[in-house]
Amino acid sequence: MIYPRLLKATGACPPEDVGGAWGYEEFLEALADPDYEQHEDMLRWSGGDFDHNDAGIDRIVKRINQLAKKWDPRPRKPKAPKGMT
Repeated sequence: MIYPRLLKATGACPPEDVGGAWGYEEFLEALADPDYEQHEDMLRWSGGDFDHNDAGIDRIVKRINQLAKKWDPRPRKPKAPKGMT
């Protein structure tokens, strides 16, 4: 059986509730500039370790492998002949 495979991943997804494309742009600006007015707030909000270049490939591959295992067909048990149960 053929399962999905990750061929390429670029960059991290924006955090949830970041405010769309414009909010994400501002979020990245705030993280990159320690003098930005909301720099500390954005660091706290994001957990302090957000890397916009990290697509989380290991996490994605792990999840795909979990799904592939779940979707893998299981061998069927042979049915007992009639009258033998």
